[in-house]
Amino acid sequence: MTLIKNPLRLTKQIQPSQLTQEQIDDISVKLLDGLKQYGGIGLSANQIGLDVRACVINVVEPLVLINPRVVEVSQDTVAYVEQCLSIPKSMRKPIKTVRHKSITIECDNLGTVVFSPDNKIGNWKDGEEFFQDSGLLECVCAQHEIDHLNGVLITDPIRRYNPTYYAPKRYGRNEMVMVKLPNGETEFMKYKKAQLIPGVEVI
Repeated sequence: MTLIKNPLRLTKQIQPSQLTQEQIDDISVKLLDGLKQYGGIGLSANQIGLDVRACVINVVEPLVLINPRVVEVSQDTVAYVEQCLSIPKSMRKPIKTVRHKSITIECDNLGTVVFSPDNKIGNWKDGEEFFQDSGLLECVCAQHEIDHLNGVLITDPIRRYNPTYYAPKRYGRNEMVMVKLPNGETEFMKYKKAQLIPGVEVI
């Protein structure tokens, strides 16, 4: 059993397939053994070369999901930091992602499973309490592993946390701008003149 560390080999979406109970048991053992061998809190079958739509999550307790499919997600999202066994650099420098705060999945072996934070209100008092919420971690892990089965990685643009950045407005020296004077009044003047007056604010 070899862990795949080439992200290009993990871009294929794994389709569901009919599995016997014997096959499910065999896949479950391989996933649990793989997780024990390589560490981490989750592992998808395709990460260890199995062309099967299955994964294991081990946050609260070991859960093997066979043919998981997401049927509902919350509109609320959270920014999180994640690592991936198949992306070694992320083990040194975790990647910021955006995840749904809760998800509902259907799978062949467990039926309906809901993953959500322990703190249902979501008003964590600080970062430590946020990252110690095992229900939220389990929810993030489930999304991470199902993403693997869909050929999506935490490095993909659709998963990465990318806050909108607005570059500061640049003005030409002779451009007319609205300014607020120290006395509270506003007026238009050339930008180069506004730069010479103490206390003037370009608005």
